[in-house]
Amino acid sequence: MKQRRNIITMIVAAVFSFGLMSGLSPVQNADAKQSVKVVRVKKVASKPYRATKGYMYNSPKLTKKIHNLKNYKHTTFYSKKRVTIKTAKNKTAYYTYVTTKNGKIKGYVYSKYLELYQPTKITITGMPSTPSDSTTPVKTTPSVISKSSLESMIAAAPDLDPAGSLLNLTSADYSTYRSIFDHNFNVGDYADDSVFNKDQASIYVASSELVPYVQKAIDKWNAALGTTVFTLGTRGNHSLLLKFGNGQSEGWDGVFDGDSVQVDYLDFHDSTYPYGSMPLSSSQTVSIKLSTDDSSADDSATGMASSRVQTKSGSHRDASAHYLTTTVTGTPSQLLENYWVGVITHELGHALGLDHTPYFQDIMAAPASTEDGSSQENAKYNWTDYKDSDGVQGGALTATLSQRDIDRAKLTKLLGYW
Repeated sequence: MKQRRNIITMIVAAVFSFGLMSGLSPVQNADAKQSVKVVRVKKVASKPYRATKGYMYNSPKLTKKIHNLKNYKHTTFYSKKRVTIKTAKNKTAYYTYVTTKNGKIKGYVYSKYLELYQPTKITITGMPSTPSDSTTPVKTTPSVISKSSLESMIAAAPDLDPAGSLLNLTSADYSTYRSIFDHNFNVGDYADDSVFNKDQASIYVASSELVPYVQKAIDKWNAALGTTVFTLGTRGNHSLLLKFGNGQSEGWDGVFDGDSVQVDYLDFHDSTYPYGSMPLSSSQTVSIKLSTDDSSADDSATGMASSRVQTKSGSHRDASAHYLTTTVTGTPSQLLENYWVGVITHELGHALGLDHTPYFQDIMAAPASTEDGSSQENAKYNWTDYKDSDGVQGGALTATLSQRDIDRAKLTKLLGYW
């Protein structure tokens, strides 16, 4: 079984201090035999690409250069697989397995050295009325927005939010500039090709305990997007599996893995997680103050001990970081239900193609852009703490989708990721 890249939910988490990562470059061939580890191999839809530079390798471990791509600038390659690799220094890089139409030239190319190729299509729109030109059809080409115009639109939009006219471009615009959209809005094609069929995914929930939580998460996404994206499936008829797993050693509450979602079994069944001991049978509304600064939590929350926002792996105070404080309010059972619905809603967001954001109000929030020491695949920039102001409600804690979450999911639909 191939090890896959896990996108880890860090919903209630301390802000850790991570060094900013520079842009990753392709792995040097001299070190490839000893340093490259294949983390994940994923089949992708066949799309046409042109190579801009670099080399083609014979295997995902990059053991041998087989072609200098400067000699193939006008050759169209078709994508077949995407490979995630890690070096000995724990840096992540992405390569695409491509082949020519006749299959004679094939191999692995650094993904950033491939540009989606949009062949010019000629359409006949009419015939001229003058007899002298009667045999010459009028030819037109589909209009594609200029790169500079698109970049101006992105610069004018809210951070990481493809709002307004960015969701009303042509299909040619989205296919031509897919990599620009991915980078500027932290999105990507993360689900296996089999997950979505006619824009829908059918979820089989392996444990009956999880069904009510999954149904609420499904309802949230379907209502927000105005269409049926997720449905409940059966053991024999489903495209996405949701089950319990063990996230204790890696520190996750939920994880999406291409064609499955796992929820940590032990924490789900721990009534003190994540807010501490609470009288679950009580109908009394309580308020719990939370802080991303785990060194100075307030222990005077109404009716119970306050819970610190922290990771399972420990704590670390960064004197330069911005720490955020907020309050969650509800009955104990409501707070726990919202938390686990939020975890599942977050993971389904990954299936839709959404990576993390630094905004606590988003369902897709994360306290840092790094994961297991590596930057997320499509990060507009690196961050080490949330960007919101104090008092903002946590989208994942309240199981609430922000407008940014919704707009990004609409964008990934237009990009063909679900």
